[in-house]
Amino acid sequence: EYQYDIGTDAMYALIAATAILSIMFIRKAFDQEPLSELAVNQNPLENSQENITSSSTLEEDTYQNFDPCPAFTVLDQDIDDYKADLERRKTFKAVEPSLNDLVLFVVDYARNSRLHLSYTPEDIATFVAGLGATKLSILQGMSGTGKTSLPKIFSEAVFANCDIIEVESSWKDKNELLGYYNEFSMKYTPKKFTLALYKAALNQEILTFILLDEMNLSRIEYYFSDFLSLMENEENQRELKLINIKLNRKEDNQDIDYLALENGNTLKVPPNVWFIGTANRDESTFVISDKVYDRAHTMNFTKRAPKVRNYTHPLSQKYYDYQSIDKLFKTAKQNGNFDAENSELIKQVEVLLAPYNISFGNRILKQIEDFVNIYKACFPNEDVESEAVEKILLSKVVAKLEVKTIDDKEKLEMEFEKLNLHQCVAFIKRLDNE
Repeated sequence: EYQYDIGTDAMYALIAATAILSIMFIRKAFDQEPLSELAVNQNPLENSQENITSSSTLEEDTYQNFDPCPAFTVLDQDIDDYKADLERRKTFKAVEPSLNDLVLFVVDYARNSRLHLSYTPEDIATFVAGLGATKLSILQGMSGTGKTSLPKIFSEAVFANCDIIEVESSWKDKNELLGYYNEFSMKYTPKKFTLALYKAALNQEILTFILLDEMNLSRIEYYFSDFLSLMENEENQRELKLINIKLNRKEDNQDIDYLALENGNTLKVPPNVWFIGTANRDESTFVISDKVYDRAHTMNFTKRAPKVRNYTHPLSQKYYDYQSIDKLFKTAKQNGNFDAENSELIKQVEVLLAPYNISFGNRILKQIEDFVNIYKACFPNEDVESEAVEKILLSKVVAKLEVKTIDDKEKLEMEFEKLNLHQCVAFIKRLDNE
């Protein structure tokens, strides 16, 4: 048996709680909307219908207006600005340009610029002749010797475009340069490199440098292999397929093609583009392979440039368009009388290097010939043929001794000395010190 005792205090508390609940229910009833209004405002079928209609409208707008690559659209929309900028540059166009005038002007412009850069006519002529020999140049050497400054000040002087791409050590394939396509959002995100190519395609009258800064922080063959292969094609056949599907934007249910793309996914590498790579040589970088060297012109920066002391006010820029530069290169090649295949000096160097399995094919032979003829055109009143031949032989052929074992270096030095190739001798001596 159980007995329950309820005290007076408990009864009072129960009565008070009951009264409060009753008041709350009464007030809730008065605050409610009429059932008719509830029927109008809270009809689930009507709300569902409205949501479906809104969703359908949104999907229709999305279908009628969709841009899979907004970055390309921005560049396309700037086409009028590019035309206006081109007309402005033409007002500074160089009159009756020549390679000699170009070299001397860039030297003076660099010296009198805000940075007071010191480059000799031979330095600028070497850079220019390299541009005429191949579309890929590598400027290598220790930091602080003017590798990056050279293409930047050159492009500034002649009103060219120079886009700098910072290479990262994590790059493993071409997508690091080109960009990625997101299948979920159906959008393509181009990288800075691709945007530079696209912009160059829209401005084909303007000389364009795409500068890969510290390009050997990652293995060049990993991310740049496609472009090394493109160098083998004719100039009008250098095409780069970005993705496998077709890209075009939709505006008011109409398809609009991107201006610089062919078939909606292929970007042609325009002829006004040169690739310039800077390379440091230390423990943080990778060794550049022969595959890359064979396709590139190489300039070595082995010493710090002297300080400029005599300079004046900054010079005005001169506009050298791509057609003018290309015409100067072609004229120098056609009128040049240097025959690399029959050069006795080149044949003798080949004999000296044969024991070290160092040789070169027709590609390098053509680059040597083009380089020498253009370099000579930069100094029409001087005899610089031997100087030009030694420069290109050192960078393209003799430099390969760096990775070879040389048993009798003194004898090799003497043989090069007999050929009056003093820069090559100095290079071999530096190998002794290393």
